[in-house]
Amino acid sequence: MSDNTLSTTRRGVLRSGVAIAGTTMVAGIPATAADSNGKLVFTYDDGPVKDFTHTYQKAHRKGGVPGCSAVPAASVGNSDNLSAKQLRTLADEGWEIMSHSVQHRSLGDIEITRDINPDDQKIYVETNHHGKIPGDTLVVNDGSRSTIVTVAGKGSDGRGEFVELESPIGQAFTASDGVTERYTDDILRTALGGSKKQLEQYGVTVTNIVMPYGGYGERTQELAGEYFTAVANGGLAIGGRAQIHRAGEIQLPHLSRAMFRRGKMTKAELGTFLDKVAAADTLGILGGHSWWQERLPPARIRMAIQMAKDRNIDIVTLHDALTDLKVTDSSTSRTTTTKTSQTNTEGGAPKTTQSSEKFPAGKNNETTNRPTTETNQPGFGSLAALVSIGCGVALKRYRNK
Repeated sequence: MSDNTLSTTRRGVLRSGVAIAGTTMVAGIPATAADSNGKLVFTYDDGPVKDFTHTYQKAHRKGGVPGCSAVPAASVGNSDNLSAKQLRTLADEGWEIMSHSVQHRSLGDIEITRDINPDDQKIYVETNHHGKIPGDTLVVNDGSRSTIVTVAGKGSDGRGEFVELESPIGQAFTASDGVTERYTDDILRTALGGSKKQLEQYGVTVTNIVMPYGGYGERTQELAGEYFTAVANGGLAIGGRAQIHRAGEIQLPHLSRAMFRRGKMTKAELGTFLDKVAAADTLGILGGHSWWQERLPPARIRMAIQMAKDRNIDIVTLHDALTDLKVTDSSTSRTTTTKTSQTNTEGGAPKTTQSSEKFPAGKNNETTNRPTTETNQPGFGSLAALVSIGCGVALKRYRNK
């Protein structure tokens, strides 16, 4: 979706103060209130159909505010996942579509947990996410030496989780030296740039990303800014998660978010987070998943939306937040404020320890076993005529109280 098209969509029209069917507005009033207390972005991962049928239709649409759906490109149109039509509907209704890689690979560094002998065809790891796709290539690295291996599969035994290799590794590594493994650059670039390209073929614009599992290793941090304005869950690069972001201190592409499902954040903790956003008049990002196991039902999302409105926080997409805060200079460019280093190559770079936003117990990276409730409902409707400034009607949708 281009800038020219954006002005005719719900998001573009609402932000310029034009009336829309189903929305009572005053023409000429900007969508972002001048006296708002900061900005809040809602992000949802994995692109399940429930982003549309529950999170959008039963929460955000009722609250009149947008959200962001982070979608693995390869999942679009699969059973229980968002369809291309739904992606376009969400975008037209003011939502932002974000990347979540192509095949939901974890793009960070993973720690090797046991010593490796040259004839080993298994490497024991903190988590075996990188073993899910046979044929993938990994860099095993201790900071001074590295080798490239090919994945045959994954598993676990009494010694822990492991990645199985197609052939013996050929070198010895000592786990206590801080050995890690990560995807090779070609896989990282496909997961980043390839996901953006594939998603945009469905007619949406993609400028930001959520990293699967929160995996955000050093090499990924270097590459991310080549393809995206911001990493919504890049807190590892800036000191941790659940931070708020003052406009003058944002270091793109690295941003931080807080997960707000039940069991992860209490209502009181959510209130404290929102109080910080409002008091500092700054940016906060919330994250969650729409699957039924997540304990993030529409009622909880509606609660969070209302709590933000009660504090007069402007709820927007990440794209619009960064534009409004003047962090980015254009509605389509990634950014001109940050240059990413391209000095690291396949081996020899120091490692960074992965810290991931874990899926629920027993949940792998695939979004399966969810009830199918896809409806392809058309959303809010078409554009209507401008409303007179003197009509005195209240703005009800896509603007906070």
